[in-house]
Amino acid sequence: METRILAGNLLWDKDGQFFLETVTENRFALVLPQIITLTGTEEKVASDELNEQHIGLNVIARCFV
Repeated sequence: METRILAGNLLWDKDGQFFLETVTENRFALVLPQIITLTGTEEKVASDELNEQHIGLNVIARCFV
């Protein structure tokens, strides 16, 4: 399995796992741990600091593809 840096919306599933949904509606699991960039503010957030307030935000993150 390889990884790539992708942009998309940060979501989580019913098991509490975060993933990225791209504009083509593909979903990719995040590589953890990592630093994620919020594209709206260019703020950087550690993956262990993610919580419900980050769901739906557009981010740049490394994902498994």
